[in-house]
Amino acid sequence: MFFGQYSLDTMLSLEANKDALTKQILQLKEQNAKAQKDYFELKGLYPDES
Repeated sequence: MFFGQYSLDTMLSLEANKDALTKQILQLKEQNAKAQKDYFELKGLYPDES
């Protein structure tokens, strides 16, 4: 085998961590988009307040 068991375990762990972080990034982007939408809607309700 080209990789030792420790190297293989490390690689698989890093790949799983990457997948989890990618999902978290997508969730945070969605939350950010919703927060921005809510902010601009509220800002539109109170245009005189800056």
